[in-house]
This record gives sequence, C-alpha cells and structure tokens, in this order.
Amino acid sequence: MELMSSGKVWDLAVVDPPYGIGAENHAGKQENGWTQWKQKEWDKATPNKQYFDELFRVSKNQIIWGGNYMTDNLNPSMGWIIWDKGQRDFSLADGEMAWRSFQKAMRSRMYFTLF
Repeated sequence: MELMSSGKVWDLAVVDPPYGIGAENHAGKQENGWTQWKQKEWDKATPNKQYFDELFRVSKNQIIWGGNYMTDNLNPSMGWIIWDKGQRDFSLADGEMAWRSFQKAMRSRMYFTLF
C-alpha cells in the first residue's frame, strides 16, 4: 500500500488478489492421481476495504480476478469477464470470473493466449 502513487495515474489495474477460500485445505488432481497442496497462509482472507479504496484511488479502471469472492467491496457491474478454461478436471474450477469497472456487456472467453 505504501508504494502506491498519489493519484489516478494508471489507466488500468489488473489484479488477482487472494480469494479467501482457504486453498491450503484442498486437493488437486494430478496426471497420476490426487495430491494435497502444502499448507499456505496466503489465501485465508480477501483483501480489506483499504486495499480496494487504494486500488480505486490510483487507477481509472480495474479488472479484478476472483471478484466473485469480493463483492462486498465492489460495486455491481454488468461487465464481468468469464474465462472458461475449456479443460474439465484441469483444476478445482472449470473457469474463473473477473469483475471489471467497465460498464459494458459481459464477455466470455474459452481461453487466453499469452505470448
């Protein structure tokens, strides 16, 4: 927080904060069977109101992955992004949701390509 700038200098902030789902208590499917994840502390809680206040203060627009877990700190939005991973049993979820500040129609994508 202390490293954030003093005004709306960023046109877009794309963030993927902890979802607060306690990921350390889950198992994941591997090619050769199921495996337990090691105990971690990073996913015990979602960011607090101060985090979101600062994020909105320094950025004009936002895309927040996992926003469906943080709606208590986000305004209603019609602009959700739905990422359908296209691979069933790939992880604990078939897709991910991102809240976005743009008030435009929801979009769904089968996958993303990173270069």
